[in-house]
Amino acid sequence: MSACPPTQLHFIALQDDLPAKRLRAFRRDAGWPTTPPRPAADSMGRVQWVSAAIAQKQIGIARLELAAPAFCYVADLIISRDWRGRGVGHWLIEQIERYCASLGIQRLLLEASPGTAPFYAALGFQPDQRVPAMLCKNISPLQRKLFLPTLPH
Repeated sequence: MSACPPTQLHFIALQDDLPAKRLRAFRRDAGWPTTPPRPAADSMGRVQWVSAAIAQKQIGIARLELAAPAFCYVADLIISRDWRGRGVGHWLIEQIERYCASLGIQRLLLEASPGTAPFYAALGFQPDQRVPAMLCKNISPLQRKLFLPTLPH
């Protein structure tokens, strides 16, 4: 499969929660249980759903638990099967970093699903020293300065 040109992708911070039916469809497509292991109401911060879209079709989603300025926990990051291996996941993580940087967030945290640790390692994630089961990535102050001017709220 060929890479997806980033100019065709759009990052969308959803105004409302992702509809349960849509979340189940993404989870089924990924081979995950259709019921999330932890409801969004258990989050430690504000929940923000984001998506990657092409031609007005959601092809990737992620749930962000924003605990600014300390961290953002990235959960339920799923790319539609037809779009995997084409750079969409890499692009979506970069957009999540930009979005979080615009909010002054300094770190991303996540739990890698089985088989995805190499993907996250290639993006600069490392085992978290405080919570070994989690991966983390620091968002540098330089990165925040580079990204802040380009993102609308």
